[in-house]
Amino acid sequence: MPKIPNKSQLLRQTNEQKHEIPVDPDDPELVMEVWVRDISFFDVQRAAQEMLIIGKEGNMSIDLESFWKYAFTHWVVRTNPELTVAELLDLKGDIGQRIAAVLPSPEKVG
Repeated sequence: MPKIPNKSQLLRQTNEQKHEIPVDPDDPELVMEVWVRDISFFDVQRAAQEMLIIGKEGNMSIDLESFWKYAFTHWVVRTNPELTVAELLDLKGDIGQRIAAVLPSPEKVG
């Protein structure tokens, strides 16, 4: 069985991936740019921890809002136009959905 010649293939990369997010359904040329950092195993575990709520009686529930807040504020590293964290969390629903589509989703976390 071949061995991996370079351990960098195993480690989180420090580069960011740029995504163009359409912002106007009537004008596909109008986009915002979003840079997402490479995500480690432990980043995913922290996001999962944010969304799982265990009650006093051992009841468990899922808080998707907390997951997405974590993802948007920790994994999106910059935008063009430049948005503050508050602005990033106040995006229109359809634009937020498009950004969420380029991030790991809750069902892929775990």
